[in-house]
Amino acid sequence: MGTFFKISVVLTVFLGLIVACQSETSRKVQNIETFARLYGYTRWFHPSDEAQEIDWNKFAVLGVQKVENIKSSEELRDTLYQLFSPVVQGLQIYETRKPEVFNSDFLLSPDPDAKLVAWQHYGVYLNDERFNIYASVRTNRSRLNINSDAAVMCKVLMNSTLQGKKVKLSAFAKSHSQNKEGAKLFVQYILQNDNKIHDVLIESQDWKKYELTVTIPENAVTVAYGLWITDNSEVWADDFDFLVNNGGKWESADTVNMGFESGRIDEGRVDDWKMMNMKYCTFEVTDEDPYSGKYGIELTFNFTGKMFDRIPQFGEVINEPIGRGLTCVVPLVLLTNDTVTCPQTEMSLLARLKTEIGNIKYGNEFDPQANMASVVIAWNVLQHFFPYFDVIDADWNKVLGETLKSTLENTRKKDFFVTLSQMFSKIDDGHGVVYSEPMYSLPIQAEFIENKIVITASGDTLLKRGDIIKKMDGKSVMTALDEKEKIISGSPQLRRHRTLNILGSKFDRGETDLVIERDGREQNVTVPNSNRGNIFFNSLDVRKYGLDTIVEIEPGIFYINMANCTENDFDEKIDVLANAKAVIYDQRGGSRLRLFSYSALLD
Repeated sequence: MGTFFKISVVLTVFLGLIVACQSETSRKVQNIETFARLYGYTRWFHPSDEAQEIDWNKFAVLGVQKVENIKSSEELRDTLYQLFSPVVQGLQIYETRKPEVFNSDFLLSPDPDAKLVAWQHYGVYLNDERFNIYASVRTNRSRLNINSDAAVMCKVLMNSTLQGKKVKLSAFAKSHSQNKEGAKLFVQYILQNDNKIHDVLIESQDWKKYELTVTIPENAVTVAYGLWITDNSEVWADDFDFLVNNGGKWESADTVNMGFESGRIDEGRVDDWKMMNMKYCTFEVTDEDPYSGKYGIELTFNFTGKMFDRIPQFGEVINEPIGRGLTCVVPLVLLTNDTVTCPQTEMSLLARLKTEIGNIKYGNEFDPQANMASVVIAWNVLQHFFPYFDVIDADWNKVLGETLKSTLENTRKKDFFVTLSQMFSKIDDGHGVVYSEPMYSLPIQAEFIENKIVITASGDTLLKRGDIIKKMDGKSVMTALDEKEKIISGSPQLRRHRTLNILGSKFDRGETDLVIERDGREQNVTVPNSNRGNIFFNSLDVRKYGLDTIVEIEPGIFYINMANCTENDFDEKIDVLANAKAVIYDQRGGSRLRLFSYSALLD
């Protein structure tokens, strides 16, 4: 009896500790969720000058530190107010069951000519100094970033024939600019994890030939070239030429609409050119003063202080529940006298907050609080700016709590990589990718064929093309495939393709035990994880016709690699192609061939 009593007491205490731990974890998650919702509303929608003076990434870490161990909603409310009020004028946080009235008179300016300040977002700008198609501006307060806000007219080539070779871009151009950066001719190449831009400034107000020569690295994935223009500038261009040096001889690498002689197509489009980041820029194929021929192109960049005509009105607020029984009121509009936004925060309060933020340190090591702050930031970016929640099956509010709970349970950087990747996988969008954690993959390329995983290329003598993988490290290969798919975002077919690129990969170099089927017999093999892999590229990609242009793959059936095929190549075969049973056009690597100009001939 005594022994039974002791066991019962120990079991009761043990269960009580489990419940207490679960309760503490749940409270931490709820506290950080509440902070997260207020963080998103204030960072991207409250337009005060003070909010632009702080490091919002470090602020997220500070917020997690301050709220995670709070036990009552009253203490949480007071802590959040003290934390946010120095940068959020007019902030209110109250118990949802006890609503408070918001009075916008507190935000009035003594200047009768004060202007409205409010955020406008075109996507969202995340302080990335590189070229960025997205933008965030405060009306009547923002200044443009020369790099990220520039407008670009370009062509993009994904062409293996340029790798390791010199290319030469030239064009005739002229410009009028009040900006020393004005307009530039550029060549850019993109590597798997980096990019490099070479450019030349267009300074002349009269037609002049500009050119630059660039060596494209062997590992370049994409090459782009064209025009770059920024604020208070106008540029005219004509007669582009893009050449590649083959064995000492300069040859044309692109010939389509280089002088804009295709003319005006329709508003918002120039034949065969990409017009990017045109939110402040207008463009026109024009017959007024071309350098040669009938047409040239004109681009005019002028930022008026706002992106859209629609601006929230003075007094508009966000009034939303944020969790733990609390509701926030965050003003969307302030006033400015062209010097500061009104009202201003007491300097000592802002200075104290800046000091606390300045004391926040984080690096590349595993840091639970920095990880939770990362979830707060990433979740909010998607919460407020991802446009497709209406077409995917995701309860995004629920995802926040699930991800924070998983983050609290992580013990290594690799764990957090998986947790964050799982969060992004919920949006089913291939643009949602988590980077930086290295993976070591098997030296194979595999495809999903007839419901089996079949090796289509191998860099290891133990494995052959045609081998069927049955098991990986003791588990079904389909289970391994499913586990990897859970950390990849995208449509079903993209998710499967990217998963196959990293199937069997590990975060550390090691080996993978495989069971394969070859010629109807199962075999056990152990293969090293020797390749640095990623979801985008397989180093063993062996497209059979990668270097070819036009191939007759079966009698009367032709394959055209449009990344390599020029108009001259096409012209040489046009009679044969016109009488073919079928023609397969492969544009996956880009296109040097303007297909539709030949449609009448092929018909």
